[in-house]
Amino acid sequence: MQHFVPIPPDLQPWLLAGVVVDAPAELAHSHFPAMVSSMLVVRLAGQVRHRGTVVPPSAWISASTTAAVYDHTGPVRAVGLVLQPEAAAALFAGACGAVNAIRPMTELAGTRWAAVERGVLAAADDDARLDVLCQFIRATAAPPSDCEVRRLQALALLTAACSADGGTGQHMGLSKRQFERRFVAHWGMAPKQFQVIARLNSTLWHALANAPSGQGAELAVDQGYYDQSHMGRDVRRLAGQPLQALVQDTRTALSAYWPLQIGAQTQPKPLHQPPQPTEPTQLVAPARRR
Repeated sequence: MQHFVPIPPDLQPWLLAGVVVDAPAELAHSHFPAMVSSMLVVRLAGQVRHRGTVVPPSAWISASTTAAVYDHTGPVRAVGLVLQPEAAAALFAGACGAVNAIRPMTELAGTRWAAVERGVLAAADDDARLDVLCQFIRATAAPPSDCEVRRLQALALLTAACSADGGTGQHMGLSKRQFERRFVAHWGMAPKQFQVIARLNSTLWHALANAPSGQGAELAVDQGYYDQSHMGRDVRRLAGQPLQALVQDTRTALSAYWPLQIGAQTQPKPLHQPPQPTEPTQLVAPARRR
């Protein structure tokens, strides 16, 4: 019904996964946890609403600080890409600072998106449709674009946030308040909130990818929680259900929590050790985009 598609190696700095959705009419909802990643989705059939508002046929769905429910009308078919957390604002100016947002892709990518959407709709199968989307990301990030520079700056922000949280007090030469403002302007949430949600995403991945015995106190300690109760509160608050209920639901054939099933097939980055930039990167004002 819904399945994960691996990403080509050259796009792994930008993307986490490709996703194909083929949901029957019986599946009336999709439940997503809070996420630090974002999604680019093209819907082929059916209608989807979020909080009563129709989701555009081609949409970018930003990182989120709360659990989200999407309501389906009829069978829903779609293809999409899950973006690395640092990728969206590097690729699209309109994604910078956006959180809990749904934007039409024409708003982010401009007039060039119309040809991409036509290519997706005309493609022979789902693999070909995902290939069209991957080629769009590849072309957007290719030199002479400065997307890679902006991606490394985003990673530098994450590295500094984790280092400062670890007690080093490093904020890229900025005061703590200045650094937090810069982080919020880029990510749409404070550094601590980002870390809490990233930890949730990592916790859910480990809970679903491992045996049921790995869902208790040992998992809580491994993921940096004070104890199992602390982990349980975060999971209920940010994913909408107790951890055990989420895991059990994803084991069923028809699950509204299918996004967790897809997420369990991706490998999360370490929470407290974000990837280092390939070369020293200074925090500078982003270049003006044409």
